[in-house]
Amino acid sequence: MISTIAKEFRRNESFLLATHVNPDGDAIGSLGALALMLEEMGKKVVAYCQDEVPRFLRFLPYADRIVREIPTSDRFEIAVVLDCGELDRIGSAAEVLQHVEKVIHIDHHSSGNDFGQLNLVRPECSSTAEILYEIFQAIPVALTPEAAENIYTAILTDTGSFRFANTTARALAIAAEMVSLGAPPVKVASYIYDSMRPERLRLLALSLNTLTLRDNGRLTAMVVSQEMLAETGTSVMDTDGFVNYPRSISTAEVAIFFREMDSGQVNVSLRSRGGQDVAEFARTYDGGGHQNAAAFRCHGPLSEVVEKVLTAAEAFIAGGAQ
Repeated sequence: MISTIAKEFRRNESFLLATHVNPDGDAIGSLGALALMLEEMGKKVVAYCQDEVPRFLRFLPYADRIVREIPTSDRFEIAVVLDCGELDRIGSAAEVLQHVEKVIHIDHHSSGNDFGQLNLVRPECSSTAEILYEIFQAIPVALTPEAAENIYTAILTDTGSFRFANTTARALAIAAEMVSLGAPPVKVASYIYDSMRPERLRLLALSLNTLTLRDNGRLTAMVVSQEMLAETGTSVMDTDGFVNYPRSISTAEVAIFFREMDSGQVNVSLRSRGGQDVAEFARTYDGGGHQNAAAFRCHGPLSEVVEKVLTAAEAFIAGGAQ
């Protein structure tokens, strides 16, 4: 499949690239890396994300060229959906893809939903960017320093700074190669970890105040409400990485972060350690992800969603029915 997709990248000329709403480092890094390399090959590219690029990722090469609306006059031979387990995760543009002749789906989330004509889903990979690296090798095309910076950032963020279980020898080797090609680790770390706005820190303080421990600390959770966002002058983008705080508690096997959206939905992010497969839990709510990182959305009032999901998560940890 890697060689097949590499061939499609070589022989076609116009590409629409898309990634999921509420984008993270892997989403933006993969989008930027693929856009840059296709343009390096002389291709016409439109890179799309429904939501704006988070502030801490705007330093990335190509981030300022990602559009939030697809030009209606453009026609594409190929659409490439990156880092999405479900097509509707790209938002309203999912309809546009119905009019593109061929959709290529590249992801590392095991959702089981192969919605493309070509699907390359590798759950064993640390990130979607790691899969793109292999495709670039198969084309073959020499990586630019700008593309290397995007790939390095994607791997760094999706492995939790090389702390999570998806940190493999392969991921570390690719990250090292990206540094040798020009990716600047100090610069990347400075933007991602040392550029927090005071408003975001205040939001984190409010969220930490909701910290909940259940089942003798095996289940941990935090919440961000719309009221908290309004009080601190922040947005949902400022909550990136908050799930890692309940996860960091020594007794935690499953950590949950609840984020109230302005749409009446609650975004539920899950992290786990050890053998707890949170992707399995997420699938009971039509979500998905990896064994140690998954997500889904629920409709309903925040307090009701929190209690319902925490109760189900306790039963899940205990091995009972949800």
